[in-house]
Amino acid sequence: MTIVAGVALVSASACSPSEGAGDGSSETTEESPSGEVLASVKPCEILSSETLKSFGLQLPGKPDEMLPWKPACKYEGDPVDATIIKNKRQTVSSSEEKSNWAKFDRTKVNGRPGATAITKGSTQARICNVMFDAGQGLIQVQALEVGRFDEIDECAKGLELAKKVEPNVPEPA
Repeated sequence: MTIVAGVALVSASACSPSEGAGDGSSETTEESPSGEVLASVKPCEILSSETLKSFGLQLPGKPDEMLPWKPACKYEGDPVDATIIKNKRQTVSSSEEKSNWAKFDRTKVNGRPGATAITKGSTQARICNVMFDAGQGLIQVQALEVGRFDEIDECAKGLELAKKVEPNVPEPA
């Protein structure tokens, strides 16, 4: 499970969320000169420390910027680890077309088009992806069960967290 989790949730050096993020004041007030609506969204600053702690997530988050169009921030926690990903190249609709999903269910995240999805490679690892459209891309929350708790629904946990993230990112462009 550690290997699968490592592949799914790669991390790098640490960052800490800003105390003001996630309290309803969005850091995304203007578009960048290139028109990139998601430019100012920073995955490690999207939620307040209080919100992260309420989900059992430990601070600081660890950024993953291996792909410039898909920066992420990983949080270890209990009962789930979580990764918040900003994907500037995909939308929920374009993600649905990929062949890597074992399960892809359309849903809404606070009214926005979204989905819960499990990749073919992570069905046994208890990893769920919750995504919703934002700006000119999508925000994805990955939830990974850290123990073998049969009562934990990682998709439900991911959706709960995604609902906290959603108000802090731009509307779909």
